[in-house]
Amino acid sequence: MTGTKNPSRVLLVTALLLTGVRCNKNTVFVYSTVGGDALLPCTSLVTADCSLISWTFFKDGQVRFTYEVSGGQVRQDSDKFSRMSITSNCSIHLHELRVDDAGSYMCLNQGNTITAVYLSLLTITSISKVTDLQLGGKLILSCVLFTYYDAGSCKIYSSVFSLRWATKDGTELPRDSRYEMTDQTRCNITLVTKLQRDDNNRKWRCQVDTAKKHRAAFQDFTSTFLLHNPSTVQALLPSATMHCHVQLPISRIVLCVALPFMVVIVGFFTWRTDQRARASTNGIELQELN
Repeated sequence: MTGTKNPSRVLLVTALLLTGVRCNKNTVFVYSTVGGDALLPCTSLVTADCSLISWTFFKDGQVRFTYEVSGGQVRQDSDKFSRMSITSNCSIHLHELRVDDAGSYMCLNQGNTITAVYLSLLTITSISKVTDLQLGGKLILSCVLFTYYDAGSCKIYSSVFSLRWATKDGTELPRDSRYEMTDQTRCNITLVTKLQRDDNNRKWRCQVDTAKKHRAAFQDFTSTFLLHNPSTVQALLPSATMHCHVQLPISRIVLCVALPFMVVIVGFFTWRTDQRARASTNGIELQELN
């Protein structure tokens, strides 16, 4: 098993090194987000007959690739069967993307590779505790790009893209004492910041840029304050030295006293009426018997 796996991985890395440097027209890098969609194009088609087209998928860590499409049809034994469709130009459309979808896809025409597509997926995870999501708390966001060959850590030769934290309009966050970038690698950057009042319902963006400074994909995270700042809540409460007596309006006091009394009176008269009706009925029955 080891002797079979290692050569295949060496060949894969070598191929990626070559394509990453040359970037010919048959090599395509696609970026999307977990939960999103992606279109994997099959380029340089000689014929529009998709029955001649197959697609394979390879993920780092696997022993060999798997066939996802055969004869222009999505294979039913594919784990992507319900989320994958073939377009009119033989490309792949993937829905509801998962982390495991990241990898290399090959479009083959009668067994010959014509397009290599490398799919990378972006995701943001909050590491903060629930009690930290308040004014003055610490927000920790981890942004990871799951790539086609080294998800989350990325070797230095992956120079076709870069990852960065940005504002909602795409401007890179300033390098100051408020924003701290930790554990920063090419495919894994963590943002640490102290929440301010304006950060409630604010969007924080992690962005993928290509080597040509083109924004390829981004993911937003909204920081919502789930707890009130204890100091702020205390400031809104009455001070212990203030004597605030609760006073009810006179009308409410009268109503509270009169209502039970009225209920008793109504109950008494209802009882008396019932007694008289029973006595009258008994008198009529006695007369009839006589």
